[in-house]
Amino acid sequence: MTQADPPERVLVPTVRGPVDAADLGVTLPHEHLFVLSAEFQSNYPHLWDREAGVRAAVRQLSAAYDAGVRTLVDMTVLGQGRDIGLVGAVAERTPINIVVATGIYSVDGIPLFARFRGPGCAVEAEEPLIDLLTRDVTTGIGDTAVRAGLVKFACESVPPDAAAHRMAAVTAEVHRRTGVPVVVHCDPFEGNGLALVRLLEREGVAPGSVVIAHAGDGGDLGRLRALAETGCLLGYDRYGMTPFASDAQRNATLAELVRAGHVAQLLVSQDHAAHIDYLTPEQKAHTYPDWTYVHLFTKVLPRLLREPGIDEATVHTLLVDNPRRLLSRVPAPHPEAHSEEAHAI
Repeated sequence: MTQADPPERVLVPTVRGPVDAADLGVTLPHEHLFVLSAEFQSNYPHLWDREAGVRAAVRQLSAAYDAGVRTLVDMTVLGQGRDIGLVGAVAERTPINIVVATGIYSVDGIPLFARFRGPGCAVEAEEPLIDLLTRDVTTGIGDTAVRAGLVKFACESVPPDAAAHRMAAVTAEVHRRTGVPVVVHCDPFEGNGLALVRLLEREGVAPGSVVIAHAGDGGDLGRLRALAETGCLLGYDRYGMTPFASDAQRNATLAELVRAGHVAQLLVSQDHAAHIDYLTPEQKAHTYPDWTYVHLFTKVLPRLLREPGIDEATVHTLLVDNPRRLLSRVPAPHPEAHSEEAHAI
């Protein structure tokens, strides 16, 4: 067994039921199906046709399947319109395994549901979020048996603010109870990823179980190296969102990290949503013309393979081994544990 291999017979929860980790195949570890503003959707149902949206998502996933994708992680959580019924309708019509997440996406503080009650709040009480998010992992989301495989929160403040400290404590407790990895939406431009790793570490989460999502948008190689040296995983997970960073920039820094011995800590994806109501379809197509589930395969990987030190084995590690380990709840190996292998590339 290599360091890339999880323990034998690990079952990963998916929307259709548990799947052997060995059968996950090529995996996109940070995508979305539907990102929705729930109150607008419920009050203005004419804005979007749900059934047409499901059909469109299935078509897009069919293209991903043809490109080799076998598993997709839907990182849509509370605050982004997570709708397990919609996700289930898609899962019934695609052969791709869909893994879902739990957590809170709120970049401007704790959501109102929990803002005024909890530790240190106006109404001092036990934290109301921990049991809810834990239930998503251990029992199922809503009235379904679909269990989440990751827990996520968001922080764009530099340094992390009080809300981030509270959410770090919440997600750390969910991690302690369940073992699921922690994914953090960061600000890659101001560079708060390192502070978030250290915050979670103080809460008891080892860096190897932390993903700093969107880290790969930042172009400061020194900052990326420092983040990687903590042992966390770095999300190069917004390929195709070129207003944030070009594919060329992302490929260049990713290749540098591979050559520096961090290949086992890198996750590649696109953060694509089949439908996101933050933009009209026309605005989305104009702003992000390459933003799809297949951009990695049609444009990114052929160019990445031209980088010194990158070969097909590297791509397999990025697309198969690293996501499989993550979803198997196995921490990434510390950089020192695989640096000798990298020097041989």
